[in-house]
Amino acid sequence: MTKSIELRANRLAWAGLIPFIGTAILGAFNLWVDVLLQVFLIYSAVILSFLGGIHWGLAMAGQLERPELRMLLCMAPALVAWLAVAALPEIIALPVLAGSYLLWLNYDLSQVTAPWYERMRRPITFVAAGSHFIWFTVLMTAIRTAS
Repeated sequence: MTKSIELRANRLAWAGLIPFIGTAILGAFNLWVDVLLQVFLIYSAVILSFLGGIHWGLAMAGQLERPELRMLLCMAPALVAWLAVAALPEIIALPVLAGSYLLWLNYDLSQVTAPWYERMRRPITFVAAGSHFIWFTVLMTAIRTAS
């Protein structure tokens, strides 16, 4: 991979954190919580699905062992994301999504061994998962103050 592609991937990945961070900060200041929480959850589900798609592409390109199994396995993030957003209460969906990011990171780094990818992926995942924790705290605070 050329340095320019690596740099572009890095920039795009970091820019992809803007909706995570922006909505979490606004939510922490109790601004537009209902709308922004939905925006956040949908964005989180989309990005988690995207992470599975990376492996779909690698399997199709023949860069992973047992590609049929890998293509099946890489559907897990999309299914978990969809179920979390569609079927779980928000207070449960947030830790499920955050945990899924962290679990998928371990799988992801066991399959994609490029050092630049790990240097990019690890901190971005922690920021994304951390934004879920901020939203969880916002919701728990709202629950406590309401009761």
